[in-house]
Amino acid sequence: MIRRSHKKSRQGCAECKRSHKKCDETRPSCVNCTIANRQCSYIQASRFSDPNIQRPSNEHGLRSVPEGLAGSPDESSHSHGSDQSQPGTPIPAPSQSQPYVNLLHLELFQNLITTNVPTFADEASKADWVATTNRYTFEYPYIMYESLAMSAFQLSIKYPSKSAMYLAESTALQAQALSIFNESCPTLTPKNTVPAFLFAAILGLHCFCDTFSTPSPDLNTFLDRLVQSIRLLRGIRATTGTSWEYIRNSDIKVLLADEGQAQERDDKVTHAFDKLKWTFSQSHTLSAFEAKVYGEAIDGLIKVYNSQLPNGDSIVLPDARIVMSWPINVSAEYTELLHQRKPEALVVMAHFSILLHCRRSYWAVGEAGSFLLAAIEEYLGEDWAQWLVIPKEIIPPLEM
Repeated sequence: MIRRSHKKSRQGCAECKRSHKKCDETRPSCVNCTIANRQCSYIQASRFSDPNIQRPSNEHGLRSVPEGLAGSPDESSHSHGSDQSQPGTPIPAPSQSQPYVNLLHLELFQNLITTNVPTFADEASKADWVATTNRYTFEYPYIMYESLAMSAFQLSIKYPSKSAMYLAESTALQAQALSIFNESCPTLTPKNTVPAFLFAAILGLHCFCDTFSTPSPDLNTFLDRLVQSIRLLRGIRATTGTSWEYIRNSDIKVLLADEGQAQERDDKVTHAFDKLKWTFSQSHTLSAFEAKVYGEAIDGLIKVYNSQLPNGDSIVLPDARIVMSWPINVSAEYTELLHQRKPEALVVMAHFSILLHCRRSYWAVGEAGSFLLAAIEEYLGEDWAQWLVIPKEIIPPLEM
């Protein structure tokens, strides 16, 4: 019997030599030790010990775990007192040498493909959603990292007992995504416009959902974070500029909300929107500019409400894409008025809570409508209570 020969591992780690296994010599921990969760050590001098030899970098830009990101969520993305903690805030590039790959990422990827991604699609398009998502996540590492970050964020909500672990991982993955994106896409080109848009969309959704997942008890902090997330979502559209039609007709069009299913509704919600717009237009305290800005924002709410929302009160579809289209398309002028805490801008935002409430069965939305309405109601006080009658009739009080 002819014995199959193989190349010996002459610089393998001590554990593989002790177990008589072929070592792949990956530094600082080989594959065998990583899988077996063993401490990997090399007896011989590292082949990279010579300072004149440059260590090769991963061609996809994969990096190690950033320092300080493995702590509790109070020290990471859910510490609301610092702007550095917000999703979307660049974090310095990591410097450790430990490869940033572990079995937890397999769990996150499985959740991404089997649970996270399908929740965006209807039954007819789930296969196309998964195929398109796979194609882009494997071709563009920054999309993979941010997608896994979003998956970890979802699991932190699904499994509260392990929330701290998932949130820490989500923050670390997002830091990786931002670092790689900033390096690989310093400017937009026809080649990277579509993946850049997809990355920004996932990042914006992550930031928007994070705002409501652990709302700050301080109303000003909560509203500041809300304005920040809206600006980030608006930045998605601004980033693409004149390329929107190209993106809409690209191979990711299956992932975009279909705006062609709008229907004219005639109910108390549309009546409230119309009345609100008319009141602003007749106001003697608003400038013509402000009335126009608020009117356009309300037109956007009407368009969203007429698009894909359920027929009847008993059916609530989980698709949240069309809900997120309002903050993406709302004007910079309205966002600035919201940032200034203009009462009329907050009233418009309170009516947006109706749209969020209609998508409450989607995990990324949940009770966001209730959180938003409660925050605005408390901030405005009794003087503006009559402006919030319709939202309060539709959205139940937030359970404390």
